[in-house]
Amino acid sequence: MKRMLIEGPAVEPVSLAEVKAHLRVDTDDEDDVIGALAVAARVAIETEIRRVMIEQTWRAFVETWPEAGVTLPVQPALSVETVRAVDAAGGAVPLDAEDYAFDAADGSVALISPAAGAASYEIDFLAGYGAAGDAVPQPLRQAILMLAAHWFEHRSAVVDERAEAAPLGVRELIAPYRRMILC
Repeated sequence: MKRMLIEGPAVEPVSLAEVKAHLRVDTDDEDDVIGALAVAARVAIETEIRRVMIEQTWRAFVETWPEAGVTLPVQPALSVETVRAVDAAGGAVPLDAEDYAFDAADGSVALISPAAGAASYEIDFLAGYGAAGDAVPQPLRQAILMLAAHWFEHRSAVVDERAEAAPLGVRELIAPYRRMILC
């Protein structure tokens, strides 16, 4: 199933002020660098755990709807905004909310009434732990702080002739949130 980001997060799980406090930086001289490091740390951790942290709007493209339903490709799924049936010519018609069922527990969508003539479907949905940073589990927020601080202090991947990509503890903090994908 293909997916496309429609709208990224409006805020970060940790604010610039929180990162600066963690780093014990009092000046504004490196705000751009610190902010970029916090965003990069969030993206790196999201990639590792295969989940997004802050509410984002995504679109999933379903070529063939399985009878058992579909699991949305970005987790944790918060809600389904709309499901559209797409005909062979590419025309899309929104389904009524009664035509599908969303299960937030496993992030799946079941089709109750398939659309006549649908060649495929599009699902617009919200994913993330919530719209604000405090909705994100604290261990993930701490991992962002630790990773951003590490990158701030070590501006290259090699320190003292040994690779140090992430500080100790980051993997342990994010491990319970890692989403496993079986091939």
